[in-house]
Amino acid sequence: MFTRELRQLFHKRVVELAEHYGDRIHSWDVVNESATDYARGAMIPGDALCKSHYGLMPGDYTYHAFQAAGRVFPSSVVLNINDYLNNEKYAEQAKDLLARGCRIDVLGSQMHLFNPQQCLDIADGKPLLTPDSIRRQMEILAAAGLPIHLSEITITSPGSDERGKAIQAVIARNLYRLWFSIKPMMGITWWNVIDDCGAPGEPAISGLFLRDMQPKPSFHALHDLINHQWKTRTTVRAGANGTVAFRGFRGRYRLSWNDADSNTRQAEVHLGGGRGLQAPVELAR
Repeated sequence: MFTRELRQLFHKRVVELAEHYGDRIHSWDVVNESATDYARGAMIPGDALCKSHYGLMPGDYTYHAFQAAGRVFPSSVVLNINDYLNNEKYAEQAKDLLARGCRIDVLGSQMHLFNPQQCLDIADGKPLLTPDSIRRQMEILAAAGLPIHLSEITITSPGSDERGKAIQAVIARNLYRLWFSIKPMMGITWWNVIDDCGAPGEPAISGLFLRDMQPKPSFHALHDLINHQWKTRTTVRAGANGTVAFRGFRGRYRLSWNDADSNTRQAEVHLGGGRGLQAPVELAR
């Protein structure tokens, strides 16, 4: 059958990628933008045909793709599902795939402000993207029980003048701060990093850098958040038992201290848990 042959070709391609790259690539988007087909009820188990909005596909192509990827990629490789349909149907699709034994490690979510007028409206205070609406959307996706990766984001400069660049920077900073506060959020990927390098039809001034690689205000805004505000640098004095405690962001830390013989010692520790945490660490004296 046509669908059976298609599925075999898909499986062959997944196996080829797994054999060629192994664990050298950290993560893969196994299936991209399939939730619309799921929401329409177009996916049918077995050898049926899915009349996808992309064309003819095997009836349950998302399930078969994750089954194939889960078998041939090592467990250290992250398998993602990715979509722009950020609603209950997308979360329901992910839960259905997990319940049927698919390995899905991360739920990808897209957010594109392609239209410069959208960013102008946000700057004018129109309620297009409010903190409450974004939190509600993330709560819906979090129901799938997976870490969330904002896999494609676009924030367009509403003009190449200084005002347009400043608006992009303020919106980017505010959105990143909000996304960072959401518990299951594990990563954010900017879509078009350089101006004039997007796909046809995408805005030419949505990058963090100009075409000549000069950083825009949006780059500096994110650089300040990621490399300054969201990193913990502190000096504390150890107690009598050699333990120090500090409140910091989760992640990997490099600690330096002087032992009882005044020798400089170093160690790396990883702190899990929430965004901010009280972290007791015992230092060798």
